Amino acid sequence: MPDRCAIDVDIRYLPDQDPAVLLEQVRGLPDVEVTPLFTRPPAVVERDSPFVLGLSEAASAHHEGEPMSVGRDGASDAVSFLRVGVPAVEFGPAGDGHHGPREWVSVSSLDVYRQTLDSFLRAIPERLAF
Repeated sequence: MPDRCAIDVDIRYLPDQDPAVLLEQVRGLPDVEVTPLFTRPPAVVERDSPFVLGLSEAASAHHEGEPMSVGRDGASDAVSFLRVGVPAVEFGPAGDGHHGPREWVSVSSLDVYRQTLDSFLRAIPERLAF
């Protein structure tokens, strides 16, 4: 048996999680040496953003309950846009197993997704009018 193993671990923490606490938890494992390589903050978008309100309104016409949240882990592409001041949200059809061998999307949700995006895009000029 080998006496040593090296692995890369990607921890995608959420807005309500403290990355320092997560790092200490990993360091607390027996016989573990940790070398952090980089960190990306989670994506957080204000609930009163005109884009969030517009997308929520458009999605609510096609979904029951609240169709979204306003925080994502640091692997979200929205983080890169938000860092430079470009409004961004992530929204997609129903599915699970993202980017893995068991990834799937509900085909029936694709039409609802299209309708939601169409409603959202048509309402942008009115929402952003000053």
